[in-house]
Amino acid sequence: RKLIALRGATGVKRWEFATGGAVQSSPAIGADGTVVVSSFDQKVYALNGATGAKKWEFDTGGDLWSSPALGSDGTVYVGSFDQKVYALDGATGAKKWEFVTGGQVISSPAIGADGTVVVGSDDGKVYALNGATGAKKWEFATGGAVQSSPAIGGDGVVYVLSLDHRLYALNGATGAKLWEFDTEGGVFSSPALAGDGTLYVGGGSKLFAIR
Repeated sequence: RKLIALRGATGVKRWEFATGGAVQSSPAIGADGTVVVSSFDQKVYALNGATGAKKWEFDTGGDLWSSPALGSDGTVYVGSFDQKVYALDGATGAKKWEFVTGGQVISSPAIGADGTVVVGSDDGKVYALNGATGAKKWEFATGGAVQSSPAIGGDGVVYVLSLDHRLYALNGATGAKLWEFDTEGGVFSSPALAGDGTLYVGGGSKLFAIR
């Protein structure tokens, strides 16, 4: 129920901030040092990175497992158990838009070079949204809940895992499937993309490296 800031060199605690629920999300750090984190108390918090003082909070109406993602303009994108994806003003926490999916959004959003927001949902779909307006650009249906976070390559290809035991590579502009890979087990982790184009992904009790 706390977010704790430690000095990286010594491990000494600088500050702590108490939320009203478990903190499953990873914090995101803005260009000005603002720390943004979500909590199972249904809220997203923005904190002063130096002091831990609260700058703003936003109540989604559902628990939050999704980690916030920050756009180049500071916009905060996050998913909620209330089945929605939210875009919040990074300075004030005011809602810019919301997008309704068909299931809980545990997946953390990924942001493409053009500002497209890509996120999965427990309804088994991957959604690509216009980062400025929230308008849907495309959706892709998998055979299971999509709880891992997508990875986006430098060429715009979207890589995403589903609980249907598949890794999917999707055309970032259209959502068309380029290929799929059997992970031999349910996957909750997110894919990691190396600079040489190798994709690392866990599946069942294995780690796969895919080119």
